[in-house]
Amino acid sequence: MSWILDLMHGAHNWYHGVPKIVASTKKTDCPLRLGVLGAAAINPGAISDPVSTHPDIIIAGIAARSRAKAETQIKQCNLQHAKAYDSYDALLGDPCIDAVYNPLPNGLHAEWTIKAMRAGKHVLVEKPIASNAEQVREIKKVADETGKVVLEAFHWRLHPAAHLVKSLVQSGKYGKVLEISAQMGLPAGALAKDDIRFKYDLVGGSSMDLTYAYSAVSYFATPSLYGAEIKVLSAKPRLNATDPNIDDAMDASFTIREGNDTVLCHTSVDLAVPWLFGVIPPIWKLTATCDIELEKAKISFPNFPGAWLQHSILVTDKATGKVEKYSAYVDGPEWKNCGQRWWTTYRYQLEAFVKGVRAVQGGKTADEVAKMDEISWVSLVESEAEVAIIDKVYEKAGLPRRR
Repeated sequence: MSWILDLMHGAHNWYHGVPKIVASTKKTDCPLRLGVLGAAAINPGAISDPVSTHPDIIIAGIAARSRAKAETQIKQCNLQHAKAYDSYDALLGDPCIDAVYNPLPNGLHAEWTIKAMRAGKHVLVEKPIASNAEQVREIKKVADETGKVVLEAFHWRLHPAAHLVKSLVQSGKYGKVLEISAQMGLPAGALAKDDIRFKYDLVGGSSMDLTYAYSAVSYFATPSLYGAEIKVLSAKPRLNATDPNIDDAMDASFTIREGNDTVLCHTSVDLAVPWLFGVIPPIWKLTATCDIELEKAKISFPNFPGAWLQHSILVTDKATGKVEKYSAYVDGPEWKNCGQRWWTTYRYQLEAFVKGVRAVQGGKTADEVAKMDEISWVSLVESEAEVAIIDKVYEKAGLPRRR
């Protein structure tokens, strides 16, 4: 599926003239030196592309199971400052590396994030941050001990469009939140049958890989997830034909209660949406969408994970039927004055990570970074709460918790 991301990035960059911006970007005298754990297919769009336009960070190394694989990606992405390493440990042991990006398979996220922190590195780790909530708590413990920054790569959460929707929901103008639904799916055949997403030992499953849906409902349901009570009402999986511990798809309903307010949430995720009659692609099930039902209005946020490409936030007044349209590509309630129209969600994510690391280097604690007004952030407390929801969904579905 990474080729789709590469294609979207390529078209987006061409349209906005990003190659010229890359050519004119001047790096600072002492940019952050980022090491990448694994020559993953997601790397070009998720990390190499945003780094190319950020003045204060370079990719200084890629580690892979073979040096040749790392060298191949370095060449493909034209990473002029990068060194190839033939093991993850070798990269972590290099004192020239300040921080790491961890795009390894889900089951390796917690292990190598902790190893990276203990090696003195800050970490940007792909979602889901860990296999279960207990592992997130261990990450938080080590982050506190080492003073290192850890940011879960929920890139969509760091885009101004998400913040605009959150501000509309929390404004009080439309009353309390009653119900939220989020769905996301991939067409059957898009992933090979032996893809890592279908392997329990690598922490596969639709709920883990398409965790965007859980992230969306939890983000918009309450001002924060701190102290919220989660109760799973139902969890209906469609099991993998080869491994009955893997959920090819999962439909779940749960409540998020904070104080006296309770929000009913629905998530629908599917790694292999069946074609209608075997020949018609189910387009209506492939669009990632989040719908928020409030007392006085309904807010629809289609394409929330890819809002950087194109989006239209629709607010329908229940009393009049009037529809207002909103969009946001720069600035917003969390970023204030920041961003460019061509910035992707990954570019905003990198902006947050670099600012967070620089803040810690300047004397702030990691907890203080999560509360800074000038950047957007996903705190480890939020990460833990979101993974805990998935733990409970698996339990309700009668499936083993990921480990």
